[in-house]
Amino acid sequence: MASLRSRIGLSIAAIIFVAAVATLCFVALELKELEQGGNVDPAHVEYAELLLVLLPFAVIAPLVGMLVAGWSLKPLSTVVAALQAIGPDQPDTRLCEEGLPKEIQPFVAATNHALDRLAGAYLNERRLAADAAHALRTPLALAKLRIDQWQDGASIDVAGLATDLDRMQRSIAQVLAMAQLDTPGQPHDCRPLVDASRLARQIAAEFLPLADKMGRAIIVDAEITAPVNVPDLDEALRNLVSNALHHGQGTVSLSVSATCEEFVIIVHDEGAGVPEVERIHMLGRFAKGEHSPGSGLGLAIASAVMERAGGRLTWPMPSTLQLHMAGC
Repeated sequence: MASLRSRIGLSIAAIIFVAAVATLCFVALELKELEQGGNVDPAHVEYAELLLVLLPFAVIAPLVGMLVAGWSLKPLSTVVAALQAIGPDQPDTRLCEEGLPKEIQPFVAATNHALDRLAGAYLNERRLAADAAHALRTPLALAKLRIDQWQDGASIDVAGLATDLDRMQRSIAQVLAMAQLDTPGQPHDCRPLVDASRLARQIAAEFLPLADKMGRAIIVDAEITAPVNVPDLDEALRNLVSNALHHGQGTVSLSVSATCEEFVIIVHDEGAGVPEVERIHMLGRFAKGEHSPGSGLGLAIASAVMERAGGRLTWPMPSTLQLHMAGC
């Protein structure tokens, strides 16, 4: 495929060539009339003179057109060179729109938006790898230590090894859940409605065998119909209930209430909870208590789910967390 510069030059040459051929036709007609003894048409004389003027331009104009095209396309060449310099080592570099022709600025703006999306995806991939390494480092080290001790002749701690494997399984599941939340979601109109009360009863039923094994109880007060538009609400609620069982004490209660503007799911246990000064920190990734066996992602996942859906996670009391979401 010919370059744009060549196309412009050839287009100009073609236009002049067509004009020259048309002029030659008129001149040929005039010469034919002269041979037949006719009179010379003044208009044909003007056409002949025009032909003499156009002939030099037929040679010069394409070259001038190519030079003008090269000068006009120089800003685009600059943009291409800057784009080629952007790579994984410079994910935040963007093309500059200043000084560019108006015709090129929309292309540069669209390219920058595409680079923003690619940089976000690249950042999510790096974050996923870092999260997985962080979450698996400790349980893998403990499991390896138990195996090394067994190879040295000591009896293997089967229960401890099973705990380490279970912890790795939970960490992987939570890292994958966090990675899914980091990816762009569906538009609000495409999200399916969820009955928060029904979901609360289902989650409580899922955790009931674990609560029985731990000698704990789960009670649910969710009788109202609460349609909400919150994808992954089940993931957020599972993490809150799991957090209450593994880090709290006594009975875990789930309740769904409604106000004029929103529905609220409340998860409460009877433990001492977390002091107010530490709660914001505990909502971050990998933030957990000193003796916590978890990965520190549960509350961060719940908070991310609510923020993504336009809701919020609040922690009004030491052992009480609330999910606030708009009703539909």
